[in-house]
Amino acid sequence: MQELEATWNRSMRVWWLLLWRGIVGGFVFGAIIGAIAGVAAALLGGSVQDVVLFNSVLGPVVGIVWATFVVRMALRKKYAGFRIALIPTAEN
Repeated sequence: MQELEATWNRSMRVWWLLLWRGIVGGFVFGAIIGAIAGVAAALLGGSVQDVVLFNSVLGPVVGIVWATFVVRMALRKKYAGFRIALIPTAEN
């Protein structure tokens, strides 16, 4: 298998995918889960402070989970002229 150099252009393509999908997906999923938490708290008689506290804890958790999906997307994507491959090292 031919190995390509990790040029700035190739690196920036991968970085851009990680950045925009991470931000957009994090915003969308964070908004959905935050809204669900807000509605649930309102129905259960919770205060606004409870919702803010809950969402401030849940937000990073959602972001971390989403980031794992974004990395997997980056690894599986076929970029223009290359793709990322995981190759075993000689030790394995």
